[in-house]
Amino acid sequence: APVLKKEDGSRTYAKKHQCVYCGVLVQKMSRHLMRKHMNKVEVAKAYSLPKNSKQRRLQLDYLRNKGNFEHNTEVLESNKGKLIAWKQPKEKTEGDIFKHCLYCYGLFNRKAMWRHFQTCKFKPEDKSSKTGRTRVQALCAFAEPVPPEFSDSYWRFLSEMHQDDITVACKKDNCILKFGYRLFHKNKMVSHHPYIRQKLRELGRLLLEAKKIAPVKSIKDLIKPEKYVQVVSAARRLAGFCEESGKYHRPSLARKVGHNIHSLALFIKSEGLKSQDKQSVKNAEKFAQLYQESWNYDIASQALTQLQQRKWNAPLLLPFTHDVQILHNHLSEKQQEYLRALTKDASQSNWKDLAKVILAQVILFNRRRAGEVSRMHLSVYLSKDTSTAHEDVNLALTALEQKLCNYFVRITIVGKRGRKVPVLLSPQMKESLDTLTEKREECGVLKENLYLFALPNSFHYLRGSDCIRQLVSQCSGLKDSTALTSTKLRKHIATLSTVLNLKTTELDQLADFLGHNIAVHRKHYRLPEGTVQLAKVSKVLLALEQGRLGEYKGKSLDEIHLDSFPKINISEEQIKGAPEETPCAATSSGSQKALTKKRGELGNLRESVLYELMPEVVKVTPSTPASSDRSNEKSGNEKVVKRNWTPEECAAVNKHLRKYIVTNRVPGKVDCENCIAAEPQVLSNRDWKAVKYFVKNRITTMRKKY
Repeated sequence: APVLKKEDGSRTYAKKHQCVYCGVLVQKMSRHLMRKHMNKVEVAKAYSLPKNSKQRRLQLDYLRNKGNFEHNTEVLESNKGKLIAWKQPKEKTEGDIFKHCLYCYGLFNRKAMWRHFQTCKFKPEDKSSKTGRTRVQALCAFAEPVPPEFSDSYWRFLSEMHQDDITVACKKDNCILKFGYRLFHKNKMVSHHPYIRQKLRELGRLLLEAKKIAPVKSIKDLIKPEKYVQVVSAARRLAGFCEESGKYHRPSLARKVGHNIHSLALFIKSEGLKSQDKQSVKNAEKFAQLYQESWNYDIASQALTQLQQRKWNAPLLLPFTHDVQILHNHLSEKQQEYLRALTKDASQSNWKDLAKVILAQVILFNRRRAGEVSRMHLSVYLSKDTSTAHEDVNLALTALEQKLCNYFVRITIVGKRGRKVPVLLSPQMKESLDTLTEKREECGVLKENLYLFALPNSFHYLRGSDCIRQLVSQCSGLKDSTALTSTKLRKHIATLSTVLNLKTTELDQLADFLGHNIAVHRKHYRLPEGTVQLAKVSKVLLALEQGRLGEYKGKSLDEIHLDSFPKINISEEQIKGAPEETPCAATSSGSQKALTKKRGELGNLRESVLYELMPEVVKVTPSTPASSDRSNEKSGNEKVVKRNWTPEECAAVNKHLRKYIVTNRVPGKVDCENCIAAEPQVLSNRDWKAVKYFVKNRITTMRKKY
């Protein structure tokens, strides 16, 4: 419906307003109300105020706007007539870009509505004047009349969409509205609403693109077999298809539009069956058949191939342990700071700041999916189990494990596919959450908001991914801030757990805690690790190459040693001379190098522990034969002379080759000769083979003991 103007688009000076009581269009509303409706309470109240006063003018403006609002509502419902705006536009304009004010009922340009909102005289005093532009348009969209076939909750849900041409196209198309209404009833959870809005907007965008190709009134007109080619062309344009390269700028959008258009065809078919519209049923069935037979060749296959290529070329980045520690320390500092601030001043900003930090802490510590923790209900936290563990269970736990059970608080939330997943809370987290719970009402959190991490003055919750991203941006000294996401942190613990060599039952427990089964854990969360493939699988390949695989029957990969392969002789100089590996974001191998570095950090921790144990392991008395010297072993039947190792010789080898013993590696010839050269007086009677087998025997002793 157009806005009130002359036929040639010029300004009209005979602007009329509709009376809120009798529905008559008049030019002088104040005079009409005084002459015809002085018996009305609101009119009498207006004229009881002083003449030419501001209060009297505002009261008359309010009555004028209410009458125009009723007139505009009828025009919008019938799509006949002209709208009466608060201010006439300079050019001839359609009514799609206008919205009614939520408080004064005046009709304003939606792009300038935020400016009017700041100065609206009828806005309640408790409402903030700093509402954003998008939020203002959403509030005013809800003030529009609700169609009789839809509920108020669904209309409020639609009003929260971004108010632009796409949303206008969706609201003007009855088929899209009904399709969204069915999805809205199917998924009542607030967490599903963004996905429903996304589907509706994708259909609205497809409709706008189709209108550019050929005239179309409704999206229902596209669900016809003769319109299939137009739908394909519109979907390609929407996804940014390039004819020369044969690639999509947005391949995921091309696939999602295909799923949505097929679901819409099935919906139109079901609606046609209900209303006994045989033509609609026939068109929907033939369109669905065309979709099944041709869509894969026209769009879906190309888009899927492109997505798979992107996934293959994407770097498999994992967060650095150094970065995770920096983020942990930053969150701890902010948690204490915001907790003190909220205790002193219970304001919305302080409550929100503390909630963001605690939400990020819970996600980071538990390696949970961000959405699962964000959607945690308040009732789940209030019903947490703080009882002590069962006595029979305590008998099977170590002293450390019993202390940890008393230290942490465990709650259970809903995970993926309805699975129950645990969340552990430290005493610091629990203290902050208790404070947040106590200050909810005082800080403006609505009673109707069911979420623990609620948004003040809203029915929604804080988004965990946004909180982590915001807090990561505040940290300095990070090596790779983009790798600090909830998904990559989950893959981080799943991948590094391979270093621990967990048993099957322990791996099941880890997978259950992360909220997925063992197959998903191995297939999707544990990333391929280059170091494991080089160090362990290469042993099998070498044994196959030499035809010696049968010699290692019944052994694990860790029990196959390097000294079994005489061709392999890598010196320490070769290892030191190898290029240093640094994380690279350009290829997938970069992520493996970054992960190798993390494995090295864990190895360093293990090595430091073994260094402390080494003096006891290699301690040998002169009377105890610790090892056999095979340096004098001769071919044939000659007698082999064996000499015991003296404490001085043991100390000399331990001094120079200690790192090989603690890392379970047998040194090469060059390393052994360097050791002898470094201690010529002590090791003058030993050759490199004797030193090598001494180290090998020490490794075997350590394995048996530890």
